[in-house]
Amino acid sequence: MRALLAAIASAALASVAVAAEPAEPRIDSALAALAAELDPRAASALASIDGRGQRLLAARAYLRASSQLEGRWSWSATEAAAFEVSPEKRALDAAIARVRCQFEADNPGHTLWVNPEFRSLDVQLERWNGNETVALAGAQLLASVRRALAAAELDRAGSAADVSALRRLLLEHQPSPVPTLAAPGLSPHGRMRAIDFQVESSGRIVAGTDSASIAPEWIAAGWKARLQAAVFAADAGFQGPLAAPDEPWHYEFRPEAGQGDSGHAAACARAT
Repeated sequence: MRALLAAIASAALASVAVAAEPAEPRIDSALAALAAELDPRAASALASIDGRGQRLLAARAYLRASSQLEGRWSWSATEAAAFEVSPEKRALDAAIARVRCQFEADNPGHTLWVNPEFRSLDVQLERWNGNETVALAGAQLLASVRRALAAAELDRAGSAADVSALRRLLLEHQPSPVPTLAAPGLSPHGRMRAIDFQVESSGRIVAGTDSASIAPEWIAAGWKARLQAAVFAADAGFQGPLAAPDEPWHYEFRPEAGQGDSGHAAACARAT
């Protein structure tokens, strides 16, 4: 069954490539062959990605994450609904409350806002298809793939040499620019392991989640350091911020890392 699903996704990928862009048989055939080796969920996601370069970029991520994909792949709607009523969700809410309370105590008049919704695979695909950094990194990767295949032994489209050359290049390639999104299905937001904090005051955004706000708001105004200080003091199990790409607002929730006592939030509330 797994092989059948992968074959169906691979065929869909090939048809999308032909329909959406002028054919590049060597690249399309080699990518389809690699897709057939992937987890069917990753192969299916590839078929929903616009642009040959963007598909190659996602395929790179899926190849590199293959051994951990089961533990990283985004939840289905059913799995997300189950999380909403789970002890794990209550632990996450409590951890966010601890950080927020600490931040408010340290920065009177300011608070933290967090989007509580998980990022579904459909949302990740939509954002990946429309993201400028993904398009730029994909175009650079596509140019590299063209050069690599041109230098490989020319036999026929989909030859073992082409597939081997593509696999090697994707595993070794370092994207430039670094995409600001994880490949669809691999975002920690898809399993509620990533939290984006936003600084607000009187309902106004003071430091948001736009990359253009990093220099003036997070760095110059000092909100990156202030958020880091609150996260550290709260000791609620958050690690970060994300360094590549640079996202001062992005922290991963790893409850096993938190060492603070359960009375922290109450103590913080009394102090404020």
